[in-house]
Amino acid sequence: MQPPCYEARINLCNRSILKTPEFEELKSLDLRQCATVGDIVAGMRYCAFGARMLGEVANTIRQMIVSNENQIIIYDGVQESQLGLLLREFVKNKWARKILLPSQYAKQKPSGEDILVVGGFSERYAEAIYTKPARAIFINPFDMARPGQIKDGYFPDAVFADPRYVMPVIYRALDEWINGRRTSVETLVTDLARYGGVATQVSRAAKALQAMVRDSGCVRFLTVSGAMTVGKMDLVICDMIEMGFVQAVSSTGALMAHGLVSSIGLKHYKYNPAYDDTALARHKLNRVTDTLEPETNLDTVEKVVGEVIKHIDGVRSISPSQLNKAIGKYLAEHYPKDRGILKSAYLNGVPVFVPAFVDSELGNDLYIHNVRRKRRRKQPIVMDLELDSKLLIELVTNNKRFGILSIGGGVPRNNVQNVAPLIEIINERLGKTYPERRFTYGIRVCPDRPHFGHLSGCTYSENESWRKAVKNGIYAEVLADATQVWPFLVKYLMGKKRLAA
Repeated sequence: MQPPCYEARINLCNRSILKTPEFEELKSLDLRQCATVGDIVAGMRYCAFGARMLGEVANTIRQMIVSNENQIIIYDGVQESQLGLLLREFVKNKWARKILLPSQYAKQKPSGEDILVVGGFSERYAEAIYTKPARAIFINPFDMARPGQIKDGYFPDAVFADPRYVMPVIYRALDEWINGRRTSVETLVTDLARYGGVATQVSRAAKALQAMVRDSGCVRFLTVSGAMTVGKMDLVICDMIEMGFVQAVSSTGALMAHGLVSSIGLKHYKYNPAYDDTALARHKLNRVTDTLEPETNLDTVEKVVGEVIKHIDGVRSISPSQLNKAIGKYLAEHYPKDRGILKSAYLNGVPVFVPAFVDSELGNDLYIHNVRRKRRRKQPIVMDLELDSKLLIELVTNNKRFGILSIGGGVPRNNVQNVAPLIEIINERLGKTYPERRFTYGIRVCPDRPHFGHLSGCTYSENESWRKAVKNGIYAEVLADATQVWPFLVKYLMGKKRLAA
């Protein structure tokens, strides 16, 4: 057993190491403070995952341009495509010297220039692209970069995404930062439709999402999986709740636990590859891909949750949504100046379902609390998920239609989609009790494709076969990293709501 002062020393060490310049503090993306595409891209630098890749690469290109280090663009795509024409605008703006095919670049003598490699390239030219330039930025969906450039949790000078989406976004940001021409998200979304690929998918998704939000007879669900709160997308969820875009949320417990960190004023940090995972473990700094969650954050969250659940007598079972409501009430009363998902949900009457509750820090906290209760011969708190199933059925059947925005897949997505077959089998096996319901709107933002065989890649056509989705509904699927796309979709809705008002 460690001596009593061990934990205090670790906590002090954590605070000390995190104050060093090696660990950059991350910031939640606040769409309320963003008026333009350039504002959002600038904010993405301080987020995680794909958003950070996009924000950092855009900023790097800007620095190169300002420093007159005009790079060469390497592009092997169709020159007369919309993307090819856009790259010519980089040259016209003097943001790049010229555009070369990979074969043309391979024939040039090494000159130590910087290059921007847009899209894929043949392996026959890879050696030249990897070795000749002083610095190379890669934008492609194939994870192609210099050998050794990308490490676990560290992705410099790369955006692994469809350039037909990434390059128009970067162009609009640079046009603002350098030329002073500001672009609204609505203008960007309209423009993206002509590029194809993920760009067109994003444009369609924005229109589908707008149609769902405008349908007054539709109850709207947000389902979220993945580390979106560690990724600093928590305020995006708050905006969706506070502006009435969704009336219910289904999430992982981990996502809500990490979201509590920001709700009470604590911080996440950017991973520094100078510290390996053994060193991070020694300092109790938990890594989530390219982001750090100090264990002290989770200790503080446990204290907050403990303050809530100690007032629950345990006489009656509760559901995850009821516990989340209680936590939201506590946050509203004790952290009035901080925005947070559960606080926003409580203040706006939005239930937050966590169908896999035990698989989370919140589940761990409740388990430990119940062990302590049993030692004191007190009634433990029993979590009854069927209470939330009943609430889910009520929400769906009390409205004419329901729709879903899914960020990722997993249990949160299926929990909401499953309400349709649940109603069907209740009516078949117990006698007709409820009106039939299938969702009419569906927007999915997730990079997974169907051939992987898991729920994250499940199409809406497949959902139709399960009688979950109506045949002629409004659906859109965006095969992309949600952190790169989701903020633009929500800002698009915010702009439309402001115009309508």
